[in-house]
Amino acid sequence: MTPKTRVVSVFIVDTLLDDLNNLMNHRAYTIDGVQDQIITLHEELMLLTSSIEDVVSVSQTKTKVEEIVMGIVDIAYEIDYVINSFPPVWYLTLRLPQFMESSRLNRIAIKEMQKNIDVGIPEAIKYPSEQELPPPNSEDIFVGFKNEETKIVGQLVGGLNKLQIVTIFGMPGLGKTSLAKKLYNNESIVYHFDKRAWCVVSQTYQTTNMLIELLRSTSHINKEKIKKMDEESLVEELYKSLKGRRYLIVMDDIWDTEPWNDLKRYFPDDSTGSRILFTTQHKEVGVQASPNSVINKLPFMSEAECWELLQRKVFEKENCPPELLDIGKQVAKNCLGLPLAVVVIAAVLANMEKKVYLWQGIVGSLNSLIYEDSNNCIQILELSYKHLPAHLKPCFLYFGVFDAYKKIPVRKLISLWIAEGFIKKEANRHPEDVAKGYLMDLIDRSLVLVVEKRSDGGVKTCNIHDLLHGMCLRIAKVQKLSEGDGKTCWRTCVLLVRPQGLGLVTLGLGILLSN
Repeated sequence: MTPKTRVVSVFIVDTLLDDLNNLMNHRAYTIDGVQDQIITLHEELMLLTSSIEDVVSVSQTKTKVEEIVMGIVDIAYEIDYVINSFPPVWYLTLRLPQFMESSRLNRIAIKEMQKNIDVGIPEAIKYPSEQELPPPNSEDIFVGFKNEETKIVGQLVGGLNKLQIVTIFGMPGLGKTSLAKKLYNNESIVYHFDKRAWCVVSQTYQTTNMLIELLRSTSHINKEKIKKMDEESLVEELYKSLKGRRYLIVMDDIWDTEPWNDLKRYFPDDSTGSRILFTTQHKEVGVQASPNSVINKLPFMSEAECWELLQRKVFEKENCPPELLDIGKQVAKNCLGLPLAVVVIAAVLANMEKKVYLWQGIVGSLNSLIYEDSNNCIQILELSYKHLPAHLKPCFLYFGVFDAYKKIPVRKLISLWIAEGFIKKEANRHPEDVAKGYLMDLIDRSLVLVVEKRSDGGVKTCNIHDLLHGMCLRIAKVQKLSEGDGKTCWRTCVLLVRPQGLGLVTLGLGILLSN
């Protein structure tokens, strides 16, 4: 049985290097006459591994990188198969030079790519922080999160007098920014703070643009004059405008602590009860920014809240016709608590005739409608994948192998990750512990959901939201990793014949096939 997706990771090369070491140290009698070639191949693969990770982490040419990585993985599986099949020496004499040549060509391609990265200038991408942004307002329809709103208002206006960070984190599309806007315009907040300012950070940010956004809200300087200031002048004016005041700064869509580290020294702490509000997908952003941070995890909306939002988006101030009530609630239920999904589907329904049979056609095709949305809302979700470090991408994509909605036992998942070669070998750490760290990182990034916990507090079962599951399959298809490429079966054969860790690999493979 071929899995639904083919997910690759260069960490399989680590396993291959271990096998070559085992071959040279414990089975040398099987390679009499080709020891030098085996040693050379080992050295070549070591060089290849050390260079590929640097390119993966900084390259803008994603397609080319993925092509090279996939080629390296295929070579690794083929070498692994050959050396563990106990072939005659004459066969190794033929194949080893081919393997070394393939590895050498890949290393040359990586070097060329590295040169292009070093000298090339990536195409400028225009992010929201570089655009003219209107101040946040609360005119948009906002539903749900009443308890969270009340709690966070209390955190912002109460608590410590010293400057404090308050964080809202959760899955992409969950409504973090909408809640932050609601808070920003809350009467208690407006009354409590002398100054309020909002800046959008995003994945790629420019400090100057953020300073301009903040200064526009905190000073009376003409906007055109602000735009002409250099960074030193912007910093000076921002600090002066906030000095001695009680202020609220919202840093929306912050992905890591670097933007905060760049700006924090420009926010005076005069023990006036000032606050910094983060919205982020990654829990660790707030934790790492300050030991005194207050962390708020945004929950999914209830079915009733999804229906209320859908109804207000589709019918505005009118009530839903009785004949559409049941089917409308089913559509809302199928959005699985994600406001992003509700908003996109509501836009589709609002432009449809209000007919029961038409709405019934929507129930089973929510994912396809969202992916076809002309506003490209799905890009909000895909940004989360693009921002993942290289070692987490294959682990996350692998969730596409499982059925949607299915509870996935963590032990099974970790066994499969290890069997697939996704887990990097670390000195003095067991692979299961490294894999658990990967899983917790994905959970903290709001991409993986905890379904059940063990009695000791560990994660027992997990899954991902249906939209993210669809995204995994979509990315796999775009990257030409979907079923039918003929290589997954090859990898399965390789796993079957591996002697090292055979029990674990066979177990992982059996679990996969059972699905």
